[in-house]
Amino acid sequence: MSIDDTTQLIQLILNSVLMLLACAFVLGGLLLRRSVIENRLQITNVEYFQSIDRIDQSNRLLMLQKQIRYLQQRVKSANNGILVMYYALILFVSSTFTLAIRTVFSMEWLVTGSMALFVAGTAILLFSVAIVLVDLHQSDRPFWQEMRDILASEMSRKRRIKKIRNRRTVVVR
Repeated sequence: MSIDDTTQLIQLILNSVLMLLACAFVLGGLLLRRSVIENRLQITNVEYFQSIDRIDQSNRLLMLQKQIRYLQQRVKSANNGILVMYYALILFVSSTFTLAIRTVFSMEWLVTGSMALFVAGTAILLFSVAIVLVDLHQSDRPFWQEMRDILASEMSRKRRIKKIRNRRTVVVR
C-alpha cells in the first residue's frame, strides 16, 4: 500500500468516525427530547386520572385527553426519528469497519463499498433530521396554544382569588 493510499484510507476512516460521533450526539439529543416528552405524558396522565373524580372539571378533562393523544403522537414521532438515527449509526459503524478491513486486505472494492455505506448513512442521517424537524414544526403551534390556555386559566383563577380576597374584611381589635 502506497503513502497516498494510506493517507486516503486514514482520511476516510476519520470521516466515518466524525460522522459516527455527530450521529451519536444527535441521537443523545433525540433520546433526551423523547424522555422529556414521555415525562410530560406521564404527568398529564396522572393529572387526568386525578381529575376524573371531579365532575366540575369536564372541560379540563377534555383538554387533558386531547393533550394526552397529542403527546402520544409526539412520542411515536420521536421514536421514528430515533429508529432512523440508529440505522444511520449502524451504517457509519459498518463503513468504518469496512475501511478497517481494507487496511488488512488489499481489496480496492472495500473502499468503494465503504463509501457507499458512508453516503447511505449520511442520507439516512439527513432523513432522520428531517423527521425531527417535521415533528418540531408540528409541535410548535400546539405548545404555544397550550401555554396560552394554561395562562388564561391561571389568570382567571387569580382573578377569582383576588375577588374573594376583596370581599373579605379584616377586623383588627
